[in-house]
Amino acid sequence: MADQAFAHDLEVEPRVAEAMEIVRRNMLWSAGAGVIPVPLLELAAITAVEVKLIKELADHYGQPYGKDMAKGIALSLIGSLGSVTLGKMVALSSFRAIPVLGPVIAVAAVPGVAAAITYAVGKVCISHFESGGTLLNFNPRKMRDYFRAQYAESLKEAAASATGSRKGASEA
Repeated sequence: MADQAFAHDLEVEPRVAEAMEIVRRNMLWSAGAGVIPVPLLELAAITAVEVKLIKELADHYGQPYGKDMAKGIALSLIGSLGSVTLGKMVALSSFRAIPVLGPVIAVAAVPGVAAAITYAVGKVCISHFESGGTLLNFNPRKMRDYFRAQYAESLKEAAASATGSRKGASEA
């Protein structure tokens, strides 16, 4: 019995590692979408990346995919961040309209937030697929707390990385 569990763990790890590689690749796409210089257009592009991510993960796990289901999942999860966080995203996006300094602020902030959202969506989908779920039985309400926690964790890691790279640059 223990041998079966061990063999199962060996099979799961490469699959999860490959799934996380899909998430990492899409985080870059999402961050790139966050650089689009048109206010609010980048939010639509970021959502499109989330739908693409869900499709790639569904394909990776051999699960049926429906674009409308993926859109609903992505929008529901992103919406679970709450009006304050979403308001900040819209405000950051809108900074692009402020001459000179506005685009600098937006380009500095929006890609990081976009990548954090992508990371959280990816982690939620991986968890769901690993537990045997499909897009058909995905319940965004049940996953909201986990999504929020993954989003917060990703933001903290990004902030720590940015602080660490600044410290390293100032020490050099």
